[in-house]
Amino acid sequence: MGGVIARHLAGSRPAVRPSLAVVDPSPDILKLLKAEGIEGEPSLQVLMKKGKSPELVILCVKPAVFQKAESGISETLSRLPEGVLAVSVMAGVPLSHLRSRVPNLRWVRSMTNLALSAGKGMTLLAASPEVTHYEQTMIYSLFSGMGRALWLPEDSFDAATAIAGSGPGLLAIVAEAMADGGVREGLSRETATLLASWALLGTGALLTERGHLPELLKAKVASPSGTTIEGLAALERHGIRGALIEAVRAMAVRSREISRNA
Repeated sequence: MGGVIARHLAGSRPAVRPSLAVVDPSPDILKLLKAEGIEGEPSLQVLMKKGKSPELVILCVKPAVFQKAESGISETLSRLPEGVLAVSVMAGVPLSHLRSRVPNLRWVRSMTNLALSAGKGMTLLAASPEVTHYEQTMIYSLFSGMGRALWLPEDSFDAATAIAGSGPGLLAIVAEAMADGGVREGLSRETATLLASWALLGTGALLTERGHLPELLKAKVASPSGTTIEGLAALERHGIRGALIEAVRAMAVRSREISRNA
């Protein structure tokens, strides 16, 4: 996610392009980014020694790495000036934990998904009270430039994460199963996967860009005695609706568990 965000910022219009520096301990990643015109340093300490103190930090690390004392991330961030704005892209780490670990920063919590890399990501946002409206607008613009962004109360994050964050994983299984069905009926794997993928893409566009409600879109496609209604009946016989509802519940419960243990 860090690379996706960095590349998006680097590709901004020259008039609004921010001064950007990436911190990553991997020499290979820094070399790759430098080839793309993105400057980087192996640590925040090195960056600060060069007189570059950030006005905005976007923290894109795995939660387990952040939690480890030996990683030194919290200690390093604590050396930044009081009041620097920081955005966490770590799943399951609540604002209360971020503020307790690094109280000198003003935090925004985000949750996004892999579709960010295709410009179709959905990003959830929640801010600490001290983050200003202007800053919230700036963060919203950043993430909505890579798809859509939505400010939510933090207590809605677990349920929303189950759909927005983990949803692509569920839909990937749907696409795979549809493609398997096509192969079973004689299509090549390539053709069946292409058709299933575009079915999902087209449905998403109708729901988001045309404003169709799912139930009304389903009714439009399912004509009397047609092929779609037969498929829907088969799905209902096998409990597809209940399975998806339970999957969202299971993911939301797991998200709450991760947040409690952060």
